[in-house]
Amino acid sequence: MNHEKGDEFASEDPKIAALEAFERWSNYLLVATVAAIGWVASKNVVFRYAVMQSLTLWLLGVSIIFGVLTLALVPLIAQAMRDKDSTSKPSVYSIQVSFKIFRISGHVYLTQACRPQHVAFMLGIICYCFGVVDIGWIGIVVAITFSFYGFFSKPG
Repeated sequence: MNHEKGDEFASEDPKIAALEAFERWSNYLLVATVAAIGWVASKNVVFRYAVMQSLTLWLLGVSIIFGVLTLALVPLIAQAMRDKDSTSKPSVYSIQVSFKIFRISGHVYLTQACRPQHVAFMLGIICYCFGVVDIGWIGIVVAITFSFYGFFSKPG
């Protein structure tokens, strides 16, 4: 999956190209999460309540763990995509991979690792915002406003 810069979608197989794009996204998110957890844990940020800082750190930490697991699945999915069975699968998210850890076998889909990573990251950012601002209800207004904006921003 390692291509030279500028050769980002070198694969002619759309599923391989999608997996490569997903891998890059996961790397970026993992790096951003590690930076965020360092920032939150530093003395540079003052939380109104210690529980919010702890919750933020835990959420970002869980996101990092699932991010590592997500990236560990990418080569397994690439290998499974070479199998004949995967040609009928419409998406990299629908490919089941097998793994073995500590002599325990298992089967998993990519979404079982990436969804918890993404949700924990987003919740961590929300907890960070609520933990450091004085007026929390403004965040709710902003979130609702942009949710409506996103809903009505459909192409067409």
